[in-house]
Amino acid sequence: MKKTKLWINALVLASCLLLGSGQASVYGAAQNAAQAPADPNAAATDPNAAAADPNAAPADPNAPADAAEAPKDPNAPPDSYNWEVQSDALPGWPTGPQVAAETAILMDAETGEILYAKGIDEKRYPASTTKIMTALIAIENSALTDQVTFSAEAVNGIEPGSTHIGIKPGEILTMEQSLYAILLASANEVSSGVAEFVGGSIPDFVNMMNARAEKLGCKNTHFVNANGLHDPEHYTTARDLANIAREAFKNETFRKIIGTEYYIEPKTNITDEERWLNNHHKMLVSGDMHYDGCLGGKTGYTSDAGNSLVTYAQRNGMYLISVVLADNAVYQYPDTAALLDYGFSNFHKVVLAQKGEIECLKPLPIEHYLYNLTKAKMMTRFTDTATADLPTDLPVEKLTRKTSLEKKIQTTEYYLGEQLLSTSHAEVCPTLTLPEFLDAVKDSPANTANTAGAAAQNNTADSVSAERTPKTSSSSLGEFFQELKYNFRNMPTWKYPALIFLLSAVIFYIVLLIIKIKRHRKKKARNKKKKK
Repeated sequence: MKKTKLWINALVLASCLLLGSGQASVYGAAQNAAQAPADPNAAATDPNAAAADPNAAPADPNAPADAAEAPKDPNAPPDSYNWEVQSDALPGWPTGPQVAAETAILMDAETGEILYAKGIDEKRYPASTTKIMTALIAIENSALTDQVTFSAEAVNGIEPGSTHIGIKPGEILTMEQSLYAILLASANEVSSGVAEFVGGSIPDFVNMMNARAEKLGCKNTHFVNANGLHDPEHYTTARDLANIAREAFKNETFRKIIGTEYYIEPKTNITDEERWLNNHHKMLVSGDMHYDGCLGGKTGYTSDAGNSLVTYAQRNGMYLISVVLADNAVYQYPDTAALLDYGFSNFHKVVLAQKGEIECLKPLPIEHYLYNLTKAKMMTRFTDTATADLPTDLPVEKLTRKTSLEKKIQTTEYYLGEQLLSTSHAEVCPTLTLPEFLDAVKDSPANTANTAGAAAQNNTADSVSAERTPKTSSSSLGEFFQELKYNFRNMPTWKYPALIFLLSAVIFYIVLLIIKIKRHRKKKARNKKKKK
């Protein structure tokens, strides 16, 4: 009996040991599997691993450890490619291209009109496009023949490995040679040396840069250095950078330098060899990225900023500025080409007001009081030419005007919806008599020009002012007819169909009147016969 109990106890103990060891081994295997790195070939070692799903795709031995995360195409554009394009919201505006740059703008270099906008007021790092402002300040505050001596601080104060042309402490370049090194070769040490020369010190020069940016209306720009090397407090926006580039483009020296493909720096007091400087902008020089009509620009790159690019181009009488920020080396030139193509293909320049043109307006009563006008007619002469880039299928009549008068200067703003496109200015000439005014109109550029564009502009400007065309108050019959003729010419283009309709109505009325008279005579004749 005892032996039987011993055997039973032994069997129970053995069973417990076997069950316990099995549980422990399973737990340990699960724990090891959770802690161990994934084996990319694990699926291949287990022939039954995919058996549960007959439709499952075969395992990729090169797939990442996280099977839920699909691999990305290295050539695919970044997420910013699909970010919102602000200008697409304008009514009647052509749809703009998608670009990989985080922020981008296309601006008319002459008027400042914005044709394309993507995040244009978001702050980004400008990198070496900073040097556009550096060159502008240097050109405005020095002579090209000035001798710039480079200090050890300027030469050695740049980041190791950043762009330079090998200037040595004590070396001398002229300001002109320095500007070529800054804008073509993007030389950081030359930028610092020019800043010291012009401003007295780099911080003082930076203050000049920030003051100039503020004067240009840049609201989200702050410079810390003259070369664009990274600093968290050194930033700008696409809109601000385009405005800075537009101001620089007005300078002939700047335009000449950025449009130069290469420049040879002569020997200096220290370096006994010439330096060849090649323009870094690939759309200007010959090659795969060349763009017809490119006038130059400025490149920029830091690891924090990404690629930035400012480009000037001209076609069909239009001068455009493209700015892309936070882009990459693969997309910055295609992005720029897409923006410029969009501008040149979808817009055309329209003259809204021509310098020297004269308008005849009837001043409002409040204007008589405010500006002490003694004449019934207020003559205005445009002091500048106003143009706008309009979509090719958008008629000028869709624009609206807002006019203000201050110190006898009339300012007219031209809008499409709420978007300001252009501005014109005209001086008020209330002392002109009617004969003087008519003589001036004959000599006005808008009336003497033979081009269709000038004629169209004249019609546009006159049609808007038609509501304020003065009533006749001439002292002679000849002047009356002269003014009547002038007022008729200045009426909008719908005057012709209206006149045809009016004449048709008059003729129809006359015909009806004749028929009625004839009927009345016949009736009268019949009545006479009846009485007889």
